[in-house]
Amino acid sequence: MHLYLDTARLGQMCPEAQAADRDFARLAGEEAGSLYYDLFLRGGFFSLPPTLRSRYAGLADWSGVSALKSRIKTALGLPTARPLLLASRSAALVRLACRALCRQCDNVLVTDMLWPAYRAILEEECRRQQRLLTTLPLRRPILEDHIGQAELVGRLLECYSRENCDGLFLSAVTFQGVRLPAAELVSAVARVRRPRFVVVDAAQAAGHAPLHLSEPYCDFLIAGCHKWLRAYHPLGLGFCCRPAADAIVAQISAEMTECGQLDDPLLNFTWELENQCCEAFSETVNLAPLFTTAAAVSRIWRSPLGRCDEFDRQLANVDRVAEVTDATGWRPVRPASAMRSAILLLRATRPETRSATPDALRFAFRRCGLALSAYVGGLIRTSLLAESLSQPRLSQLRSVLRQCA
Repeated sequence: MHLYLDTARLGQMCPEAQAADRDFARLAGEEAGSLYYDLFLRGGFFSLPPTLRSRYAGLADWSGVSALKSRIKTALGLPTARPLLLASRSAALVRLACRALCRQCDNVLVTDMLWPAYRAILEEECRRQQRLLTTLPLRRPILEDHIGQAELVGRLLECYSRENCDGLFLSAVTFQGVRLPAAELVSAVARVRRPRFVVVDAAQAAGHAPLHLSEPYCDFLIAGCHKWLRAYHPLGLGFCCRPAADAIVAQISAEMTECGQLDDPLLNFTWELENQCCEAFSETVNLAPLFTTAAAVSRIWRSPLGRCDEFDRQLANVDRVAEVTDATGWRPVRPASAMRSAILLLRATRPETRSATPDALRFAFRRCGLALSAYVGGLIRTSLLAESLSQPRLSQLRSVLRQCA
């Protein structure tokens, strides 16, 4: 019995996305280059004749780029009137966001919990535009000292004011599973000095905590579909939350595209499809993420649970996992309750296990039928879905933890 607790890295491909992937492969193999194929890309599944619709039924959720964007925004609780960018790589959107951030701001504040790859892009952009980057250490205070949300807000506010910062790049949920109160943090610093531009990384938050974006507190939000949505094929999302950010993002996007620095073919192709103007010499594009995402997001639409209900169930699963770790050689590493998400860290108690490499830990768990992420220092990461963990699953988890301690 295999137990998959690694959705913070890569969600297990859901059945709907699998069906879409299979039928798109068949459609591409049998109809590529035909008029039907072109009509399908532009107009959606119901532009196909009935005989082809019955043949490729797994693609029934594809209704075109605009419909896909609208459904993604609804699934994430984002205002549907705001622009959404789709790209084959989230890194391309992060680069766009960092360029906008450094164009608008002189000193950008981040925490030491930002995803390292995103931080590297931001550091490069700060050097290029000669901007300051200020880092507030929060990992140890949150995970080891268990500071509360009020103290967290106070520490960030004090640093923002003392260092004369005017921009923010925050993680709504960090890769360590800490749910940062992004809206409260932005509101607090705005009372001292309103940030000129705010970027939020929601790659983990999309699947592990509600986003609460009914009141837009950031300018640009970045997420993806291969984790929370279980669409498997990477598809980056870039969302312009505030009207004031639209012109900035559009201008910088045009500049970077013209000079070859924003070279994401899917970003360009989806814009062309939406605006009915395909370039004759455009780059070849992998379109599979569009159709697996369309199928996976429709699965969310059909769910009887609201996002907050799903989150409550995920937190209940996190508590169940934490409870079964007693006497296993692993202990939970958790922030204060207000900052918890559906991601749970566990740390080994034995020195020998703590000295093991992340790859050795991950493969040891895999051999025992458990998929999770591992880090230096005997730290493992589990991420929980809303489906309740059964007692046999919990017993299996307890047994595997003991074996791998």
